[in-house]
Amino acid sequence: MKAIFKDNSCHEKQLIEKGLDEFLMMENAGIELANFIKKKSKKFKNTKILFLLGGGGNGADGLVALRHLKKAYACIVPYKKSTMFIKQEQILKNMDFNFFKKEPRFKDFDIIVDCVFGSGLNKTLDENLQRIFKKIAKSKALKIACDIPSGLGQKVCFKADYTLCMGVLKEILLEDFSKEFVGKIKYANLGLKLKTKNSQSFLLEKKDLKLITKKANSNKGDFGHVYIFASKSAGTLAGLGALEFGAGLVSLVAKESFSPLIMLKDDIEGKINAAAIGMGLDDLSILKDERLKNIPLVLDANCFQSENLLSYLDREDVVLTPHPKEFSMLLKFCFDEDISVEEIQNKRFFYARKFSSKFKCVLVLKGANPIITQNEKLFVVNCGNEALAKGGSGDVLSGMIVALLGARFNALEAAKNAVLAHALTAKNYKKNKNSFDALKLIKGLKCL
Repeated sequence: MKAIFKDNSCHEKQLIEKGLDEFLMMENAGIELANFIKKKSKKFKNTKILFLLGGGGNGADGLVALRHLKKAYACIVPYKKSTMFIKQEQILKNMDFNFFKKEPRFKDFDIIVDCVFGSGLNKTLDENLQRIFKKIAKSKALKIACDIPSGLGQKVCFKADYTLCMGVLKEILLEDFSKEFVGKIKYANLGLKLKTKNSQSFLLEKKDLKLITKKANSNKGDFGHVYIFASKSAGTLAGLGALEFGAGLVSLVAKESFSPLIMLKDDIEGKINAAAIGMGLDDLSILKDERLKNIPLVLDANCFQSENLLSYLDREDVVLTPHPKEFSMLLKFCFDEDISVEEIQNKRFFYARKFSSKFKCVLVLKGANPIITQNEKLFVVNCGNEALAKGGSGDVLSGMIVALLGARFNALEAAKNAVLAHALTAKNYKKNKNSFDALKLIKGLKCL
């Protein structure tokens, strides 16, 4: 796991307490950037590198990097210059470095580096910079952003192939709107490796994945009997997802299913270890059933149309899995506020935390970068991709979560590991992403 922060301030404060000052941190950042560019330059012959420099700290990082590179050029965007930028600029001038006085031909460069604003932007990009970024987007150059792509979150911004995050991983890089623009996220050390303090937010990585493990003498009863209340189509997908993810027994409460591997039931019969409810389900009367009081649950899809959902929100063994539209409905029930999908997507971390601060259940806010949160703990998964943008993917996820609940994972661990596995399965799919579907997702669980 990697800790997530809103900004660098806490990290830099710790570095200063250890004896580093702003100048040293900037030197370290610039050298890290230069080394990263050198590594990426190996794929080109006689690499030509262009830096776009703003006048603040981000631009100053770029000025440091320029000192450590060959065949590197720079264009200064006309913004107010900070004291540190002026100091670093003078060092380069003392080395007889010449800056472009006119806008360069972007197509002449192999690598273009964005050091304009980073996290220092607090206004809308001007029209000239928007025009420049649109031109750069059309070029075939490898694009690297220093810390944060300039203008991220605006209609036009720098579109990076790589973002070299300075010091700590910033929350904004993991918003859904960032997915298309940040490229692969890498990390730069500002001088010292410090222990993470006070972070309650984390990015989940492949190495964090924990699956159901089965001993040689295991039997099906050891891994739970899970029930699924859903339509035959969505219920079959959820059931197969649960089975492929390790559930011992799966029963679908429906008239029929599309698989002989799933048991059909008219009602709950005998032992039940966990249940998933709502996928394509029209009759939501099961939400009033007293037998669900002490059973770990996944509530999905149509459940968010019923106010009966509210009675489950203060249970720590319940997992909610809304997509943004369903989350909008949930927020209406909970806070009596009309919050649009667009607003949710612009502030996913804010609204996930708002909900989680009031209720004890686990929230899985689905999206390009799903957020899993309970109480003050928040986790993000960013390794999934657009292959999951198909009907049925969410049904399979509900089945995966309930499989882990049935195997006695607690609700938060079940949600974290199922969401991570769900994303990794899509990432592992090497064929045309348009051809990916829920059945291939289920099949792909075999390869984790």
